[in-house]
Amino acid sequence: MSKKNKNKNKASHAADAAARIAVVERWEVYMGMGELEDWQRLMKDLGFEEEFPSKTQCRKALKTVWVNIHDFLNAIENGQPVPCFPSQRDLARYTKENGLFYPRRKIRKGSPLRQLLAQIFVNRRQKAHGGNQLTAMMGGLSIAGA
Repeated sequence: MSKKNKNKNKASHAADAAARIAVVERWEVYMGMGELEDWQRLMKDLGFEEEFPSKTQCRKALKTVWVNIHDFLNAIENGQPVPCFPSQRDLARYTKENGLFYPRRKIRKGSPLRQLLAQIFVNRRQKAHGGNQLTAMMGGLSIAGA
């Protein structure tokens, strides 16, 4: 590999790392302290019209959501509708093709991202028991879009 290509790869990796840090910060600003009101705002922003009286009810409803977190945050910040995917497979493919992952290790306990991530990725143990190969290959989080 030429010196020019090595430098280009280093710059690309640095830009990717900066983007991962930025999306974590953007999510934390959006989600606040993770109180019920924050969860309820998330549900409204995802297009749910009903009221959710608890975080548990929000978590249950999130099982039906296929959204990329990068796209979600961009849509909210720009006052646009949140783009949703019809299936986990479509979301996984889009996330992988566009490299729009959320760093899994940065997801805090109790975060709605945990529920959304759980619907996107399959760990090795699950893969061994018939998990989807495409989602098993994905190494980060796409919240993955609503």
